[in-house]
Amino acid sequence: MQGYNCIMVYNSDMSKLLFCKRTEDPYNGLFNLVGGKIDKNEGGFSAAYRELEEETGIDQSKIKLNHMMDFTYYNQNCYVEVYVGILSEEVVLHEEKHPLEWLSVDEDFFDCDRFAGEGNIGHMVEQVNIYGMGEKQKEISSGQIPIIKPISSNVTSIGVDGCKGGWVAAILKQGNLIVEKFSTINDIVNHYPEFDEIIVDMIIGLPSNKDHVRPDTYARRIIKERASTVFPSPCRQAINAKTKADAYMENERVLGKKFTPLTLGIFPKILELDSFFTDNPQYKNIIKESHPEVCFAKLNGRTMLSKKIDIDGILERINLLSQYIPELNHNKLTILSKSIKCKIDDIIDAICLSVTANLAAQGYYETIPNDPMIDETGLYMQMIIPKD
Repeated sequence: MQGYNCIMVYNSDMSKLLFCKRTEDPYNGLFNLVGGKIDKNEGGFSAAYRELEEETGIDQSKIKLNHMMDFTYYNQNCYVEVYVGILSEEVVLHEEKHPLEWLSVDEDFFDCDRFAGEGNIGHMVEQVNIYGMGEKQKEISSGQIPIIKPISSNVTSIGVDGCKGGWVAAILKQGNLIVEKFSTINDIVNHYPEFDEIIVDMIIGLPSNKDHVRPDTYARRIIKERASTVFPSPCRQAINAKTKADAYMENERVLGKKFTPLTLGIFPKILELDSFFTDNPQYKNIIKESHPEVCFAKLNGRTMLSKKIDIDGILERINLLSQYIPELNHNKLTILSKSIKCKIDDIIDAICLSVTANLAAQGYYETIPNDPMIDETGLYMQMIIPKD
């Protein structure tokens, strides 16, 4: 599938938008945004900055681009990445092929007799007008600001999320992202025996009495708007019960409360991890637990209210992660999802945990609770999350 980009360039006070006037088909004689082809194996941001400089003479020192949205045209076997930015200073334009012209932002960009794209340009401009460029959170109700720390290329970090048929692992190694699917946790550590941090979205450390404190309540406080995404943890006695009915009964007997069917659904993976630590004690408290929605909230500065399985939620999370891994985009993750037969939201969660693990390896992390308890097998009952 061929990739293209288009770049929305605003002048410094955002009163004008830069266009080229097409001198050939498609859209001969119409105004279009600058942009071009994305070369094979070329990163999205690299291609956008390259095309911008080639077509206008504007280099990266004059503008910071933000990856705002993508369009995928399956009937044409291509996709378009949309980037947007504001010039930091006045520039002298250098035309490559098509004449360049600044147009007022008050133009009717939905006018298909003047503008290319069958109304797409009007849609893009409206997105900027309503939602901004995605480069920052201007006001955050919690009073926090997003964490933007650089990914270290000297760190190998692994984020792992459960998926159908096994586990999906996102590995940041030497600054490059690798995403693979594995059948077992054991397969992951055998394939990547050397790492600085590994974080998994699964319950680690099981309470066996009412005095044991898990991080679940602390996590729900951080994402109180989406607290239901933190499943109630079962007790160790319930995990080892022979039947579902016995598991429910044991949990009420030991902890005095129930767990949900969603928790029951992840019993096999909880058991796999717990057994792995029994068989491989060297990994106890080396492989650590976290929760992607909590990590997204800490990276974002506030809870992400969109659902991760909806397209808006997927794009919102990709946009945030692209601040750490610029090459990320929806189209590439969609193709990857089909290739490894794994849901795109599971891949995104694994990448989020890999970013969290990279930050943790650099010291930008905290645990919830601050002073975690240890379960009866020696496992910390904690979550590792990005630090404010």
